[in-house]
Amino acid sequence: PKCILITGAAGFIGSFTAALLAREHPEYRIIVLDKLDYCSSRANLDAAEKHSNKNFKFIHGNILSRDLVSYILEEEEVDTIMNFAASTHVDNSFS
Repeated sequence: PKCILITGAAGFIGSFTAALLAREHPEYRIIVLDKLDYCSSRANLDAAEKHSNKNFKFIHGNILSRDLVSYILEEEEVDTIMNFAASTHVDNSFS
């Protein structure tokens, strides 16, 4: 991959994945998309940004926005998507 979009990247698993990729693969461009809801935090991405070689970009937004996701895919030339966007409580998933 050359450009990876990680959704839900400010959550627990997504943030560790983003940090690992930034640290171990500086040749990748890493775009992270998160809506920063109750189960995520912008601070969770500090490690990814610390290890990045200017190859890291945070976008605050929701994967439910078709226009936003389409724009990111085209503008950033994304060739790989890793989806970690989820709700931590089943009842929240059905609202």
